[in-house]
Amino acid sequence: MKRFSLLLVALIVSFGTNSIAEQYQNIKPEWRCHYPRKDHSFCKVFPNFSLRRGICDPEIIGNIEWCRKDITVTERLECGNYETYEAVVVTYRPAYENGAWGKKFTRTYRKDPTLITPPILAKGSYK
Repeated sequence: MKRFSLLLVALIVSFGTNSIAEQYQNIKPEWRCHYPRKDHSFCKVFPNFSLRRGICDPEIIGNIEWCRKDITVTERLECGNYETYEAVVVTYRPAYENGAWGKKFTRTYRKDPTLITPPILAKGSYK
């Protein structure tokens, strides 16, 4: 008898929640009369042109990495010897708030040389 009553309660609850779910499913969403308008200003539509001509003065958000290239650099030292090392040339572009990109600029970074002997094991570095 207990099993029958539990089954009956479970059926009532499941049918009750299904009917409630169907009721909420048929409710239409609210109507909106006013949507926020898109920014159709000249600075937003033509961001790079307006940046080049100086029409708008947007704030810079930051610099994005545009390109990365591995190179080998050979430099002549003060004493006349040559030094060759690996470097990375990274090209950046500034990004502005209106979506414009500024002029490209590059930076060269020297790759860290591999350490043959750790600094702790070198003479006189640790007592």
